[in-house]
Amino acid sequence: MRRLLFALLLALFFLVLVIFVLSNRDDTTFGYEMIFQFHVPHLFSRHTKPIPVGFVLMIAFCLGMVTTPFLEALPNLYKSLELRAKNKRIRQLERELTMVREMVVSEKHQYRSEVLSTSQPPETS
Repeated sequence: MRRLLFALLLALFFLVLVIFVLSNRDDTTFGYEMIFQFHVPHLFSRHTKPIPVGFVLMIAFCLGMVTTPFLEALPNLYKSLELRAKNKRIRQLERELTMVREMVVSEKHQYRSEVLSTSQPPETS
């Protein structure tokens, strides 16, 4: 259900984007120049050269296309790191379990041999 809702919202977004582009194909709209300004009072002021709106929209779209896969991959990266740590812990616990089993078996054999040696009647000649 979530995937269907996401797909519908994505399709609606692209539909609005296509309608926007087709409605504003003239040079006055996409050729409108923007200036980005950054001002820190009493320290400095920066501004860019005039950039066309179409170029800004294209750059924003391309940055979104590049950053989205990275943002989607982050949870998978954390899951894989967690899985590796858990697998390492499982291997360690399995080694400990094997050692304990071997100790129990060796103690059992040792106990049997002690019981057998003490329970045998002394030999009479």
